Amino acid sequence: MVRTILVGIVALLVAAGSIATAHEQSLHKGRATGGTVVSVLERGLVLETSTGKVSVTLSETTKIERGDRPIAREEIKKGDHVEVFGTKLETGELVAKEIIVHGPEGPKHEGGAAHHGQ
Repeated sequence: MVRTILVGIVALLVAAGSIATAHEQSLHKGRATGGTVVSVLERGLVLETSTGKVSVTLSETTKIERGDRPIAREEIKKGDHVEVFGTKLETGELVAKEIIVHGPEGPKHEGGAAHHGQ
């Protein structure tokens, strides 16, 4: 009986830890491309990154979040700082799987460049 209770407690602690780290880099596949939105287009965005401008294509399945809540693509505004996880094509275009929107002030976590990848 005591063993069953301990197993249950450990399971709860593991589950709580995974919820608390919802935006930890290790939970995303690959590295994010971070930048500032300079243009919002019908099917995507143009970002200004540390290496220049990057075209980002969005699809019906692109997941977009601000903080812990999903948002519509129409809520992304010029000047917002975003981090894009996706597939970079040979053309340099980035096809977004997930976008995290931080707003113009940038990421709200210690070590602001933690998600920046490319």
